[in-house]
Amino acid sequence: MVKADITGIILAGGRSTRMGEDKGLVEIAGKPLFEHIAERLGPMVSDILINSNQNQHRYGQRFEVIPDLIPNYSGPLAGMLAGLKATKTHWALFVPCDVPAFPHDLAEQFWHHKSGHQGLYARDSLREHPTLCFLNKSLIPALEEYLHRGERKVMFFFKQINAPSVTFSDHTAFANLNTPADIVQWENEQGGVK
Repeated sequence: MVKADITGIILAGGRSTRMGEDKGLVEIAGKPLFEHIAERLGPMVSDILINSNQNQHRYGQRFEVIPDLIPNYSGPLAGMLAGLKATKTHWALFVPCDVPAFPHDLAEQFWHHKSGHQGLYARDSLREHPTLCFLNKSLIPALEEYLHRGERKVMFFFKQINAPSVTFSDHTAFANLNTPADIVQWENEQGGVK
């Protein structure tokens, strides 16, 4: 894996309506959730950017913040487009701000399977996790065209570009924290943040 050719991008651009506050800033073990994500992501990438449409001053104290280029909270693909346009590397590793236990070998597995593909996404034995994905900068025109047509569905776009999934065995690594109850449950299951 060539870490120097990968930028990590944390997707924190949503409204966080179920959480009731900006998910990326919810504190777990004394740190905002996005910092837990960044610590796990850091060893895999050369740089980290954050896609956010709110509280940019808070995120900006730690990382460069990239807002969506398409208004009105247009979903994860809008954040991916903004990230791809901002990155200086050929590849971008996208991770949402609410999946703190994502696999330690996420970038390594994507890199290993990338040959002949412009994009890949994660899955486990139970389901797909398209917001954990690995995209090449060359996808910008196709993604712009898709979004300008008013399309928003991530999996439809991945099917359009023939992006394969990469399967990870531990489905608990993809626990998604959408509500305060999810955070309490996850902390209890983890026995503290690792």
